[in-house]
Amino acid sequence: MRASQAILLLASMCLMPVEVSGQSGGLTIEITNIRFEKGWIRLGLYNHPDQFPVNPPRTYDFKKTSLKEGMMEIILDDIQPGTYVISLLDDENGNDQMDYKLIKIPREGYGFSNNIKPGLKHPPFDHCSFRIPEGQSRIRIEMQYFRKKT
Repeated sequence: MRASQAILLLASMCLMPVEVSGQSGGLTIEITNIRFEKGWIRLGLYNHPDQFPVNPPRTYDFKKTSLKEGMMEIILDDIQPGTYVISLLDDENGNDQMDYKLIKIPREGYGFSNNIKPGLKHPPFDHCSFRIPEGQSRIRIEMQYFRKKT
């Protein structure tokens, strides 16, 4: 092999994509059973039990512009591999918080990863946790409501 061919081969190898350990990926979240078109979907992303459910290190707000037949997809890029929990709020009135009835019954929709259906208090972190591997991942979360759709 001539020196010029070797240099060309080496240069072309440098341009090839290389998978790096610890590389971030993306997470697509399909949210179903969204009952109301107004408001926002608020998402909390947790990676440690001490954060859950009131201190998410990462939060996201999504307008419901892509809502179709009670379903929308959300894509989170740059998620490191690891163990996570997601909590969702269907914030119908846009006040950035869950609204409750008199005895702590939620007035707005909510959801948790693994589709955990809690009683009157939040579920444990380990019940909702799931693993995100390297690359692209996809999960589905169904919104839950205590009240009937009006």
